[in-house]
Amino acid sequence: MSLEKESRVAVLIPAYNPDKKMSSLVHEMAEKFEHIVVVNDGCSDEYTPIFEELDPLVTRINHEVNKGKGRALKTGFEYILNNLKDVTGVVTVDADGQHTVEDTLACCSKFLENPKTAVFGCRDFLSDTSIPPRSRFGNRLTSKLMKFFCDIELSDTQTGLRVLPYTSLDEMLKVDGDRYEYEMNMIFALKDLGIGWVENPISVIYIDDNASSHFNPIKDSIKIYKVFAKFMLSSFGSSLLDLLIFTILCGVLTGVLPDEGFLGRITVATVIARVCSGIFNFSINRWIFGSRASVGKTGPRYLLLWLVQMSLSAGLVSGVHFLLSFIHPTIIKVVIDTILFLISYKIQQKWVFVKDK
Repeated sequence: MSLEKESRVAVLIPAYNPDKKMSSLVHEMAEKFEHIVVVNDGCSDEYTPIFEELDPLVTRINHEVNKGKGRALKTGFEYILNNLKDVTGVVTVDADGQHTVEDTLACCSKFLENPKTAVFGCRDFLSDTSIPPRSRFGNRLTSKLMKFFCDIELSDTQTGLRVLPYTSLDEMLKVDGDRYEYEMNMIFALKDLGIGWVENPISVIYIDDNASSHFNPIKDSIKIYKVFAKFMLSSFGSSLLDLLIFTILCGVLTGVLPDEGFLGRITVATVIARVCSGIFNFSINRWIFGSRASVGKTGPRYLLLWLVQMSLSAGLVSGVHFLLSFIHPTIIKVVIDTILFLISYKIQQKWVFVKDK
């Protein structure tokens, strides 16, 4: 970075009931950045002096009432879109002092190497023991869930230090969520838009055990993890339907058909149950995975996977029940189908419902 103020990237700081650390942060940022936007997200009157003492060149936007971090970010994005048309990108920074000016500059520098790609300032949750255990566990769990269910590689999914291309802001205004879940939804939106990202390591700063943070670990975590619900709906719904039909047919066909064999009750029950659940699963999964490919393209692929999965399920359940006849076939089916579900999910994600470029 040169000694001149950075004018190509605007700084956006959403703030709710901040302490003096925000004043120091903004003062330091003002020495390095030309454009700084601070959104007062409906803070109490007692915090007004903190905002009034900010550098007069800093843009201040006020929400009359608290609307949430996501809404504050959108307000800032909208202002930058309308008033700072010459900037190349926007860097979002938390107001609680967790992000340093040095790390912010480093992320902006990496962004400017490729202004079409976003940059995430990521903390080291693997080896840095200064991070509170709950934060380390929560972030690592979220990262693993996103990697498996969403095919998203990101080591710090909840970082507030992000540099976004100016050209993406219009789409960011359309992203759902007004509070902490908005930052998670932004990641999905970037992926859907085909905007890649890179990670840049940043320092870990937790002042007074992160006492100034307004993140509610229970309420806000529920909002964040709700975004994973749609990725589970179809598979668990179809599995429940499959299991219900299978169990009913196993009971109905007892004494009518032999237990094992090509026309045994377990095989017949598996096939009928899988046909019903397969139709349900395919119909919903095209929406779940956001596939734009035609049914003519996804249908044959899904049918092939469905046939293989059904054959494996029927064969393995029958085989295991033959060896372990003292275990109810429904229990065996739950275990085997869970394993097959995990394998099938990745195949559907990577091959069946892959989005057209």
